[in-house]
Amino acid sequence: MNQITTLQYAWAIYFAGSLGCTIAAWWMFLWAWRFVRYAAVVTVMTILFTPYAIDAETMTMAPAIYTLVFEGLSNGPQAIMPLVKVMVGIWLIGIILVAVFVVFTRKSGDQKATSGRSRSGRNSSSRSSRRVEHHGGRRHETPVVRSSRGLSKDEYEAREELLKGEIPMRAVRD
Repeated sequence: MNQITTLQYAWAIYFAGSLGCTIAAWWMFLWAWRFVRYAAVVTVMTILFTPYAIDAETMTMAPAIYTLVFEGLSNGPQAIMPLVKVMVGIWLIGIILVAVFVVFTRKSGDQKATSGRSRSGRNSSSRSSRRVEHHGGRRHETPVVRSSRGLSKDEYEAREELLKGEIPMRAVRD
């Protein structure tokens, strides 16, 4: 068995921490559109996972962000320009791949319309299965949660109106 060296321990710890930062970036941007979320993850992964050869002859590698910071502090911005170009190139490739992925995996209007069809061939109402909410100009579809009390759709909507503080239409008397 090979013994694990201190350098391998350091790389393992760095990898685990970087993976944790990547997962945290994903969770931080769960509220955002898919492209923004994926772009944030690609940005974090580019910064943390890009390797850079400290010594080209022995191929001693280090994270590019460390080299970028320490070379920039000691030798100035001209010394780190090749590294900046590499990192920006990797980031651009990742962003382009994310854009292509998001475009090819989005749901079109035809897919949404056909997904609402029942087995009998009739188009079921989208209001019965989903409620559309508007937040900050974006449109979110959230599934309607059915109560265990056996409420009908109208009763459920009236209950939701009461809980939100609105006056339900049924409560207004002429």
